[in-house]
Amino acid sequence: MESIPPKIIAAISTAVKSYREDQKLLEAKEAIRPTLLQADRASLWAIAGRQDAMFQRRLWQMRMY
Repeated sequence: MESIPPKIIAAISTAVKSYREDQKLLEAKEAIRPTLLQADRASLWAIAGRQDAMFQRRLWQMRMY
């Protein structure tokens, strides 16, 4: 079996080290980023319900005039 040249081993180890450092930075950024509160999230059901109520009101107003 042929031995792997030292330059290739160095390139592979540098790439792996760089990848692991990037992963650590991403994890640190995720930890720092503030999390959304439950009240901040918009429920699609709530949005759809409000939209339907506004549409029904518009239809009612159009019947009245």
